[in-house]
Amino acid sequence: VIGEVDEPKKAVLRGYRLVFDVFSPSWRGGVANIVEDENNLVYGAVYKINVGQLERLDEAVGVPRIFFRRKVVVEVEGIGSVESVTYLSTSGRGRWVKPSEQYISVLLKGLKQLRYDDDIIQKIKKMATEGQVE
Repeated sequence: VIGEVDEPKKAVLRGYRLVFDVFSPSWRGGVANIVEDENNLVYGAVYKINVGQLERLDEAVGVPRIFFRRKVVVEVEGIGSVESVTYLSTSGRGRWVKPSEQYISVLLKGLKQLRYDDDIIQKIKKMATEGQVE
């Protein structure tokens, strides 16, 4: 998000599904990706960043080689609908790619810091460690 949110907040993106179908050499395993799915949603975070930070984030996630930006509308806790930017993969494999323990740890730590319910955290952990469970 460029504007509107001062600190990380819980956000829900409807019409997409979380998958782990992208291999990251730097993480030595699979990383999170989202795919369109009108009957699903993705739990995450929304941050306020400036254009320079967005450009550095692009570089860190691998734009345009691995991911590309997409404008979306997310539902932000305590705020409502907010236009945001997310990343989708240009190279999703269409099958589960097991994330490294380090990646899973960072992902779950972020969900806990945002105080997501334990059932949501456990569902995402199971998706990351065992593949898609839906």
